[in-house]
Amino acid sequence: MKQIQHLMWIGLLLSVMVLTAQAADQQPIIERITSADMKALLQAEGLVGVTIDEDDDLLVKMNGFTIIVFVRGNDYRMIQYRFFITESSATVDDMNRWNAEKLFARAYIDSDGDPVLEMDVDLEGGVTIARIKDSIRTFSQLQIAFLKAFSA
Repeated sequence: MKQIQHLMWIGLLLSVMVLTAQAADQQPIIERITSADMKALLQAEGLVGVTIDEDDDLLVKMNGFTIIVFVRGNDYRMIQYRFFITESSATVDDMNRWNAEKLFARAYIDSDGDPVLEMDVDLEGGVTIARIKDSIRTFSQLQIAFLKAFSA
């Protein structure tokens, strides 16, 4: 009797694994993205004021501030989010501490002395649209933390 129950549990587990794999297969996998496609995803996530400039970069209002989203790399295979704060007293040591404590993004002081937050998303090999949308939400949360830590 216990062997039958054990086999039933294994069968159930395998069924769940197969259904999960099938659900994952139904999401389209993309390996490149255009600025226009990225604009649509940003707007789908509720961001407003999304524009594409003359260099094909996206300017986006996020948490009340403008961020830049670059669609870069060979054949549009990388997304980079960038945000900077002007009029901050943040130092290189502050950026080093941030980088040691935070995941997914990096911070540095640019040539103008402003603290910069950047995050990359590599599309090589393919990612789902859900992953790109998740990266938008991740950067938003990192931006909030960055503002709390370094705005004047």
